[in-house]
Amino acid sequence: MKICVVGGGSTYTPELIEGLIKIEQELNIKEVVMLDIEESVSKIEVLTQFSKRIIENSQSGISLHYELEPRIALTGCDAVIFQFRAGCLKGRVSDEKIPLDFGLIGQETTGIGGMSNGLRAMPIVEKYVEFIKKYSKDAWVINFTNPSGMLTEYIVNTLGYEKCIGLCNVPIEFIMKSCEIFNCLREDVFLKYYGLNHLTWVESVKIKGVDRTQELWDNFDVNMKNIPGIEYSKTFLPNMKLLLNGYLRYFYNDKIMMSREIDERNNEGTRGEQIVKIESELLNLYSEVERVSPPEELSQRGGYMYSTVATELLRDLFTESKRVHIVNIKNNGTLTNLPADYVVEVPAEIDKNGVTIIPLGEASLVTLGLIHTIKSYERLTIMGHHNGEESYIKQAMIVHPLGPQEHDLEALWIKLKTANQGYYTKFKNN
Repeated sequence: MKICVVGGGSTYTPELIEGLIKIEQELNIKEVVMLDIEESVSKIEVLTQFSKRIIENSQSGISLHYELEPRIALTGCDAVIFQFRAGCLKGRVSDEKIPLDFGLIGQETTGIGGMSNGLRAMPIVEKYVEFIKKYSKDAWVINFTNPSGMLTEYIVNTLGYEKCIGLCNVPIEFIMKSCEIFNCLREDVFLKYYGLNHLTWVESVKIKGVDRTQELWDNFDVNMKNIPGIEYSKTFLPNMKLLLNGYLRYFYNDKIMMSREIDERNNEGTRGEQIVKIESELLNLYSEVERVSPPEELSQRGGYMYSTVATELLRDLFTESKRVHIVNIKNNGTLTNLPADYVVEVPAEIDKNGVTIIPLGEASLVTLGLIHTIKSYERLTIMGHHNGEESYIKQAMIVHPLGPQEHDLEALWIKLKTANQGYYTKFKNN
């Protein structure tokens, strides 16, 4: 098997390589190609050498190298993992700071920052998908590139590449917390988990088939490194009768989150600026010639158990396992009160035949407004890029609950275009 990791220069890559080594024998993995861009050559060289030391130390037979030419990297692939960041960390910092200048949430996957990130990524995704169609062996695409839900929607419903599954590490945080509470194994946990990527809710939990939802409400707390943690009022979650993805704080407590972001920007720096420093430290550690495993400092980066969810999904796509994964796929009846073609984040059974939906019934009425609104925003953004039509982008901005007021639309769009020269390739003067 040949696997291509698009964005191989990511500091997450060493953990991913460790995960691939664990499934090497099951999948007969022979070659891993780490694809990146000229701008990231210094990083990809460090990551390649470190990854080779990990492989050698584990006595793995995987052949690993990096490549800058997409056609070469993607030719003959059985699977492709997207983990690239369009615009690198400079783009992320821009996505965080520009919205703040307009009194809006600045975040790389949510709101206007997420839209900007998606617009940078879509031309790159389009190019890679075309290469995959031409040169790969009908490869599965596992998309971790953010905004994961929007880009998976684009790949599946606009580009028409059905063998794509979007992935996020947030669901496994819910599962691991459930394991801790109920003292059980991951395979014992089934969550009625649904929504869009970074916009999800948990309605119920079953442990070994027994409903234990009520016990969960009193014990659950998940905070992620990538977003500021805040507490909801004591009556909020019981009234919702749902557990909430941490990113919903941006919608349910936007003023508090805005205040936290401004404080971060003015002091220790935005999350993106903090990660620039963390990455620099990690690359120094990765360069140590005696190092043969990822350092503890990688945990500061976020991305909890990323390699686990990515490699376990990959394994199950090529075996008869039929294990349950929480993934971004077409709804296709999973949730009966949402359209079949919505790409949603839900549990599904995975094996070598692909995806089998798990019917969940209806999504709670309290979730539907946000789901439909954010899906409209995603699709308007995609239409804007795909057709090179700025009016759709402005519609997307105005429909988003975290978007601008009408009088700021034009100035905000001009600032985004200026900051993303060379990335928003479908629009005039860019």
